[in-house]
Amino acid sequence: MDAEPVPNPITGLGAGIQRQSTTEQAAEAVRQAILSGRLPPGTPLREAAVAAELGVSRSTLREAARTLESEGLVHYRMNRGIVVADITGPDVTDLYAARAAVELAAADALTEHRDPVIYQRLADLVDQIERAFADGDTAAALDGDRLFHATLVGACGSPRLRRFHEQLQQEQRLALALAERSRRELGRTTDDHRRLLDALHGTPEQARAELTAHLRAGAAELRRLLDLLARQNERETPRG
Repeated sequence: MDAEPVPNPITGLGAGIQRQSTTEQAAEAVRQAILSGRLPPGTPLREAAVAAELGVSRSTLREAARTLESEGLVHYRMNRGIVVADITGPDVTDLYAARAAVELAAADALTEHRDPVIYQRLADLVDQIERAFADGDTAAALDGDRLFHATLVGACGSPRLRRFHEQLQQEQRLALALAERSRRELGRTTDDHRRLLDALHGTPEQARAELTAHLRAGAAELRRLLDLLARQNERETPRG
């Protein structure tokens, strides 16, 4: 007796891949609009309008929004639907405190073993950041900043610290985008990663001091931008 044919376990998966690709494209379009500042914090994303503009269904947009929510870029709010995430003062304090805990340990490790490969990678990234900053390319500057600090954390040689830092960077993408925007709106004309790199070539004390100053300056700059945005919103909000 012939054996009964075994059902193909992957039948129909092709359609799923296509839907996922559409969802990823929708998520990327909204993600870039948020990170570039075209969709500021607190902006409601009207499902029908955004789906129509992207040329996708509302269900696809909702799937994309769930991806963005996991990245901390949007939230669902009662009676408002999908809203671009807000960053608060306490959020900034917490984010930068967590960064300092991990990155200071990384600076200690790097100044102890002086890995030339890591130093060269950091130097290449400083060049990238400075070019992007000069060109006004926010996305490239953010990418360079993210990779610089991820490379620094790699000096620890700890997979757990690296995973924690990656998770932290994912959660703070909106904050970093706002920080990059603040360089223009608050009048900054230079980037300070090269000064940080120089300090990382120095003594452990110099590296720790400059990294601490770098992170404190980033946090203070972001708080100033949040205050600026709040004042702008107050002026733009109609009074009843």
